[in-house]
Amino acid sequence: MTWNVPYWTVSSSSTARPILTTQTNSRNDAQAEHRTEWEEVSPVLVDCDADVVSLDGSRTHDEMQVLHLSKLLDEAKQENRRFEEQVQSLLNQSMTETSSLQSKIAELRQRNKEALAECERTKKEKEDVVAALTKKNDVIKATLQQQNQEMRQALEDLNRSSAQAQAELLDARNSLLMCRQQLTQSSAQLESLQKEQTARMNLTDRVAVLEAELKAKDTELSEMKKLSSQAKSANVAISRDDSTTLVQEFNNIRALLANCIPERLGGMFGASMMSSSNEVVSALRKLNSDIHQDATIMAESMTESFGFKDRRGSNDEETTLFQQVGTTIGPSLVHFLGTKSHSEDPILIQIAFQTYITRYLCWLSTAWIASGGKERLGAADQSNTTQTVTTAWSALSHILSKHLQFDDAQLCSAAASKIVAGLADILLVAGCDGTRLQLCDALKQKFSEKISLLAKSGMRINKLIINSTDRGLDVVVIKPATVFDSTCMDDGYDDGERDKNTANNRVLCPTDIGLLQRSKGPNGGVRILLKPKIALESVVDNLDD
Repeated sequence: MTWNVPYWTVSSSSTARPILTTQTNSRNDAQAEHRTEWEEVSPVLVDCDADVVSLDGSRTHDEMQVLHLSKLLDEAKQENRRFEEQVQSLLNQSMTETSSLQSKIAELRQRNKEALAECERTKKEKEDVVAALTKKNDVIKATLQQQNQEMRQALEDLNRSSAQAQAELLDARNSLLMCRQQLTQSSAQLESLQKEQTARMNLTDRVAVLEAELKAKDTELSEMKKLSSQAKSANVAISRDDSTTLVQEFNNIRALLANCIPERLGGMFGASMMSSSNEVVSALRKLNSDIHQDATIMAESMTESFGFKDRRGSNDEETTLFQQVGTTIGPSLVHFLGTKSHSEDPILIQIAFQTYITRYLCWLSTAWIASGGKERLGAADQSNTTQTVTTAWSALSHILSKHLQFDDAQLCSAAASKIVAGLADILLVAGCDGTRLQLCDALKQKFSEKISLLAKSGMRINKLIINSTDRGLDVVVIKPATVFDSTCMDDGYDDGERDKNTANNRVLCPTDIGLLQRSKGPNGGVRILLKPKIALESVVDNLDD
């Protein structure tokens, strides 16, 4: 009886493993396990001192192992070929999907380009509409102004005609009185003639002659009165016709503007978005404090980092720079920046920084680009009454300006860049020895976060004013060279040693933003909610040249 030598094969995995090293280790473990099982059940003699052969003596133990391992190796190669086929299939599928994704990406890019082109076209159309409406509004305003001027001229002509008619009527009355006096005198003369000249003239004939003369005088006076009345009636009728025409055109324009508004704006802002004047005042106080603090820090840091020299507009470029900065912060402050020393005490640079940031943020607090429009809708807008022309035009402007809005990030970045450029110009006017690019880079590197926060605060105040339940709010700064008035402004650098309420105490520049509330109606006026602060020209008296 011959013993058949058994052997065991490794079962192939149902799924291909993506990592070859893991599959190789698993195959080696399986081979070691099968080798151990084969040695346990294989009927061979294991003797270290004797030759190992099979039971029939035809094959040795090593040959059996080699045969078994050869089979295992063949199976492993087949397994490896199957795994390589699966990997190649996955690669082909991945390349197919990649090609499909690339085509989809190209299609999406084309669609994006088309969408951008459509957006640009729509934006241009909207800009054209805004320009056309603005031009039409200017034409309407010019027409109304011209008609108003013509109406005023007609009223003035009417008043002059009426005064002239009254003067003529007074003259006629005086003439009538004179006629009556003459008639009285004629009557007296008649009585005298009746007594003295009875023989030469019949009394009846004389009376008839005098009555004829009196009737002629009365007829002449009546005609003068009639002509005066006709002239006055004609002027009044002409004035009434012109006034009626103007009122009709005014109503037509108001109806036209009202029809341009597709929806009421009363419900645009929810109750959660509304604010009060107290919130605006608090926000302005915080902003003014941040401006003063940041301007002080920036002025001290820049004077420590850069040197200063005398620069008084020695060439055309510097003269242009002086004039440009002077239109923003005031020519007096520019003059003192160019003539005073700043290395020891940078107070003037600090004040100039405050002035520039204050004026720019005051503009930003009322700019349309920060909020898409500046409505001032009163309580009447919540009712069913007809909107006035001003309210209708504000609403129409809001609808059109929504398409020109920038997002907050873009607007904040643009505002910060504008502030940095303005501060760099101030340093150049003060005689800083750095270039404009160096100064801008230094300001951005050190204070970009502070300047961005200031710009965001200005944009927040803009939205608070627009969404405020208290209408008529308006931010304000005092213009340079204004005579100081303690009732509507405060001195931000008051030393308590001077009487500021004099004609010689003029405003050097504004340093803080104030808040006013304007009310309409017969009892309307202006109420100061927060006084704006200023710096007087006397602040430079104690500075060294």
